[in-house]
Amino acid sequence: MPRSLISTPRGGIWRATADRHIYIVWMALVWSGMIAGFLPDIARFRSEAPPPPFILDFHGAVFFLWLVVVSVQIGLVETGKPAVHRQLGWWIVGLSALLVPLGLVASMVDMVRETAPAHNDPLSLSAQPQFLGLEFQAMVVFAIMLTLAVRMRHDLAAHKRLMVLLLVCVLDPGTARAWSSFSPITIAGPFGWWLSYFWGNATLVAAMIGWDLWRHGRVHPVLIWGGALIGFGELTAVYLEFAPWWHDAATQLTNWWHWAG
Repeated sequence: MPRSLISTPRGGIWRATADRHIYIVWMALVWSGMIAGFLPDIARFRSEAPPPPFILDFHGAVFFLWLVVVSVQIGLVETGKPAVHRQLGWWIVGLSALLVPLGLVASMVDMVRETAPAHNDPLSLSAQPQFLGLEFQAMVVFAIMLTLAVRMRHDLAAHKRLMVLLLVCVLDPGTARAWSSFSPITIAGPFGWWLSYFWGNATLVAAMIGWDLWRHGRVHPVLIWGGALIGFGELTAVYLEFAPWWHDAATQLTNWWHWAG
């Protein structure tokens, strides 16, 4: 993607002080979604038989660590410590990059487990091989968003929005669980499936757009293009979830992988 498409437009409306502390709000919303989804799900996850393998625990620990350090990075900027933020930056890029292959491996391992005849988890959100489509697109969009965030690191308004969009890419595992645990709404078909998995992503992106319109009078270009990329990934996931050819391909891929950790 050309840098000019997502760069901050010239003009004082995008000065850093205009967005003071709003990124802490976005980060708090991300943590709320994750806690609401994963906290009620811990007991179910730990009671699965056979128990989750080490690779899934390791993936969960790395993901949690990543959330913590990204939160710290945002806090460092918002509290006036940009030098420390820059010193930690490349370490966090490395940790972020690790999440992509680790997430793909964890997805395959978990799918082999979920579809095994002996698995005893009827409440799982991902017990069908076609669900891999959602997880694969999330990792692809995450990798693209991470690359853009690194490229735009000297454009503060763009970079900070890209980092929040990076969090949006992996928000749905928490908010989808929260929907499953607490929502009384059940809607069949592609829209209902999209809503149950991606309502949290859509809510946060809409809130970011609303903030830009209210605070700056226009939406930042990086939010337009980044939000469109996330939306395209979600539409791809919906298409694959209901495409018979992908059901067959995902089943064959799961059988080929075979390793359950």
